[in-house]
Amino acid sequence: MNLKELMQNYLREEGFCPKEEEFGLAFKCEGLNFIFFYDEDDDQYFRLMMPGIFDVTEENFPAVLLAMNKVNSELKVVKAYTPVPDAVWIGFEVIVDTTPVLSDFVPRGINMLRAAQRKFYEAIQQG
Repeated sequence: MNLKELMQNYLREEGFCPKEEEFGLAFKCEGLNFIFFYDEDDDQYFRLMMPGIFDVTEENFPAVLLAMNKVNSELKVVKAYTPVPDAVWIGFEVIVDTTPVLSDFVPRGINMLRAAQRKFYEAIQQG
């Protein structure tokens, strides 16, 4: 079973409703959107994302850069970036072994993504 299938089974067992997309698995947790991206070329690369947490405009771009830098420099394993030019995403990325136990790190990954989102919003508000 590959990592995508393991993640799909894990999400279902935990009561989530993953939706298979061309890029991976989309699901909601406590009203927040998450995407698990599966890399067919690297079955040990685990990448869970919170897409589009903040809209980027020409006016707020400098503040967005500062807020992303704060997240990236202060939190472990998560990073904020703009994979599309008009939105901030936050990612949780780890390398897993060939027999990962998802319950050992997926809940913490979700919590870390939520913490990064909060830190980003706090940094934006502080200007």
